[in-house]
Amino acid sequence: MPDSRVLVTGASGFIGSHLVDALLELGCEVHVQIRETSNRRWLSSPEIQFHNADLSDPGPLENTIASMDYIFHCAGVTKAKTRSGYFSVNAEYCEPFYQLCLDTGKNLKSIVHLSSLAAVGPCLPGEEVNEKTPCNPLTLYGKSKLAGEEVARHFASKIPILILRPPVVYGPREENFYSFIKLLNNGWALQVGRTERKLSLIYVSDMVNAMLKGMTPDLSGGCYFTTDGEEYSWGQVYQTAEKLLGIQSRTLRLPESLFHLGAVLSEGFSWFAGTVPLLDKQRVKEIRQSAWTASTKKFMEDYGYQPQYDLHSGLKQTLEWYKSNQWL
Repeated sequence: MPDSRVLVTGASGFIGSHLVDALLELGCEVHVQIRETSNRRWLSSPEIQFHNADLSDPGPLENTIASMDYIFHCAGVTKAKTRSGYFSVNAEYCEPFYQLCLDTGKNLKSIVHLSSLAAVGPCLPGEEVNEKTPCNPLTLYGKSKLAGEEVARHFASKIPILILRPPVVYGPREENFYSFIKLLNNGWALQVGRTERKLSLIYVSDMVNAMLKGMTPDLSGGCYFTTDGEEYSWGQVYQTAEKLLGIQSRTLRLPESLFHLGAVLSEGFSWFAGTVPLLDKQRVKEIRQSAWTASTKKFMEDYGYQPQYDLHSGLKQTLEWYKSNQWL
């Protein structure tokens, strides 16, 4: 790894920025693809080499890709106002990017393509999806991530591409998971309906380590789930956070119908404001499911991956960061 040349797309995002930090610590020559409008607040190291390019037209990256040893394709959107907003970034932009990698990346040893558990979909309580589970994405986000995987698979026979599917990734700098913790810190544990909902999680440092494991050239290929190896309920998440915060909250139970109404109103307000809604009907579809759980056993076996953080230790690190950065 030291002295390797690495390109990270979507480097200004939550996972991408943590990956950049890890690559710098390993002594890599780190190049990042960002857009002119990208926020660089987590990319402050003077060692980072920036390349302004929009992946709808990745041509400006040609010379950069030609000299890369590894690529991490983290670029994507988790929220969008329209179907095309999801599919353009998460799927359609993959085609010209991987074509450019095929045409010019003569030194490439491997590419890691970041997908999502959403590309497969939820499961029944007490079950876990795995690499043999048929894909049945529920939302536009999940469908677009699956479409992106299909593009990656098309090129995987010609260039070494590994697809990783994380569940909910949490940790410092992440804002969606933080919204639940912020509400909890204010004394309320949000619960939608009366069904106990299960989920898989992974702390961001473990996710980054999984991505680094995926750089192994002789193993590159295929598709894997990456989790911390455990299954949790939202109740466990809240209880663990309460203990770490030293607080006691009250349950704010919202009927599913009220949550749906909130999404409709949020979408309407965002349409007039020209913004992407924090809560929409797609997000409500995800929240209403009984289980978003996956098995990481195959990735552990094939790549020797061992997560270092469980819920308690991962939340401890996350909450300490929230406090030290005045998020809580």
